[in-house]
Amino acid sequence: MKLSTSILAHKLKSKFTLQNKKALSNELHLERVLFYCDGDEMQNHKIYICVQGQVSGQDLIVPEEAVLFCIGKIRTRNTGKNGQVFQLVDDTSPFLLFNEIQRLFDYYGQWDERLYELAHQEGSIQEMLDESFRVFHNPVIVNSADYFVIAYSSVIDTRAELSGLVDPDAIFEYSSEYQNSRQQSLMKKKGTYFFPDYITGARSLCVNIFEHDRFAYRVTMPESLSRFEAYDGALLEHLTDYIKMALSKQLTLQTDMGYRLDRILSDILLNPEQDRAVTEQWFSEFGWLPEHRYFCINLKVAALDLENLTVRFICSHIENMLGHSCAFQYENNITIFVNLTRFGGGIEDAMDKIVYFLRDSFLKAGISNAFTGFAGIHCYYRQAAVALEVGNRRAPFRWIHRFDEIALDYLLEQSRGELPGELVCSRKILELLHFDKIHHTDYYHTLKLYVRNHLNAVQTAKQLYIHRSTFLYRMEKIKELIDLNLDDYDTLLYVMITFRMMELEGTGGIKEKPQA
Repeated sequence: MKLSTSILAHKLKSKFTLQNKKALSNELHLERVLFYCDGDEMQNHKIYICVQGQVSGQDLIVPEEAVLFCIGKIRTRNTGKNGQVFQLVDDTSPFLLFNEIQRLFDYYGQWDERLYELAHQEGSIQEMLDESFRVFHNPVIVNSADYFVIAYSSVIDTRAELSGLVDPDAIFEYSSEYQNSRQQSLMKKKGTYFFPDYITGARSLCVNIFEHDRFAYRVTMPESLSRFEAYDGALLEHLTDYIKMALSKQLTLQTDMGYRLDRILSDILLNPEQDRAVTEQWFSEFGWLPEHRYFCINLKVAALDLENLTVRFICSHIENMLGHSCAFQYENNITIFVNLTRFGGGIEDAMDKIVYFLRDSFLKAGISNAFTGFAGIHCYYRQAAVALEVGNRRAPFRWIHRFDEIALDYLLEQSRGELPGELVCSRKILELLHFDKIHHTDYYHTLKLYVRNHLNAVQTAKQLYIHRSTFLYRMEKIKELIDLNLDDYDTLLYVMITFRMMELEGTGGIKEKPQA
């Protein structure tokens, strides 16, 4: 592995007194050290040690990308294009200096060899980060573009103060900061850059990983245990090169892994007519059995979440909160199936686990009824999707919409699929509404309240703030205008449905006067 002048200067200053006039470089470009022999031409990217009395009187020319350690007074040509020259002030053994530089190359070389070895092993990223802790003395975290934690240094698990670095709740809280326009530009950066400490609580060095020129992963090292050194950025880039190799290998392995639970569920939703025996075999491999009870959640995802690829992070976070669940993107929303039997509770228990997350994340949820087995998976998915769609339309201020709460509205909407509302509703009720508008009466509202109160005359009169005799007079007038037999069950049901449909349509949906 190659080193930089900044690494050399920092590591040697504890044992040697060094003086130099040129700014230190963080670029990893220097190869192993050599003793300079009089008359030799120095080569780029080499480190040389030269001792006073072993060179002739002419000035030494140090190439731009070489380094010279001078022991004693040695004349060098000093121009802006010359390489780095270190003058050792004290009387120093050149062999001691040589050995110390060699130890540095051995130290970093062993790290590099281990990274190379791990990069070609399955599941090696975690070991890479642990191996690198002795180099950086700070933890390193690898996230996907959607904030999913791929791997992190094990030291985080041993230090309570570091737990927030990988805690899903904490990550989700500050992920919105990544999404604003200022931070969006960071996703395009090449090489090492600093991420501000006001978001995560600690200044961080970051390196982006791109796939086909698209931001895919971020390697982050927070300044949480030790102060950064000037050369840490270059070393982090070196580590990132190996992480990229390992990620590429893991992606190939995952592609060949076959079916996962989310793929099984999404395939069934796409093709509901799957062979039942095959389906049950697939699910049994994940401990999901036909006798277990399940339910489905459908989440509406904002366009910003889709644009910034936070969907997979949301899915992972929900799976962490809801044990024995599977969350995945389907039809531009997030679909979640929960195994209630293995979860050990009911639908309300499961929703209590995520309700605050939904509210804080501005996510609306549609909830299906509970079901047993796999035969109706697609239908219960549709229940959750319908609950979200209809419920959000009827009560947009609510976070959670249950199918059994909107089922009637859904039935009424479906009944108008072929005919407009005014041709489905009771003509007599429409006539009554039209009469009220012309004569400024209140018969429509009176009849509606009477039906809602289960034909209770006393309760209806009380709510209308009129005497019971006045109410009975109104009912007689209504009977003269539209002859309704509310004692007949079918008639009463039709009237109730008409009132509900007209509520759903609002003032502009159904014409007040029925067509002849």
